[in-house]
Amino acid sequence: CLPPLLWSLDDTPWQSEGLLTKQLVDTQGQAKALDIIYAHRKAYIAEEDFRKISSLGIRSVRLPLPWSTFADALSALDAEAYRQDAKVVPDPFYDQAWYVTVDRDMVQKVVQQAARHNLKVVLELHYMPGGANDGTYNGIWPLPPKFWTSNATRGAGDVKLTQVGLWVAHAFVKWVEGLDELGSIEGITLLNEPGHMASIDKANGRPFTFSEKQIL
Repeated sequence: CLPPLLWSLDDTPWQSEGLLTKQLVDTQGQAKALDIIYAHRKAYIAEEDFRKISSLGIRSVRLPLPWSTFADALSALDAEAYRQDAKVVPDPFYDQAWYVTVDRDMVQKVVQQAARHNLKVVLELHYMPGGANDGTYNGIWPLPPKFWTSNATRGAGDVKLTQVGLWVAHAFVKWVEGLDELGSIEGITLLNEPGHMASIDKANGRPFTFSEKQIL
């Protein structure tokens, strides 16, 4: 479920964000899909949550962000698909995965809310295009992760997904450096559990990196 507007998917099992978004667009239309995702994001955390967190003596919080927060960084692959005002964007490898972009002004407002309660924020890019680990949080699960070994299928097909990830990371850092609330940023991280399951998948004959050193 994705409350408050989506409470079930009938008989369809839970999927990752990218596959879920594509399913919602295909079955309910883009406008309804946007309503569902926006409502969930708006309700997921509120200023009252920050007040309660601060009252417990906690001094920093982590805010995970999808790569689609900086989807316009991929405009070199497809200027139309990844234009600055795009509301829904495709994964650059998997056509089956789409994402609702994140309004960066909204992220800034969340940082401001946290700051009002003396909380600093760690901003984290939670996953990368094509999937950088093998878990439900990778954006494309249960499809195989492709970030470490494949090229984007968008555009001419000659751009490595790792290069696409660097475009996203560069845009992320540049945006953070320009924030008026820079003093409220505890730090940034670029991936959550990068390469998670790589060793196990390799042992099971399903490697999704060239080597563990590639991740390091």
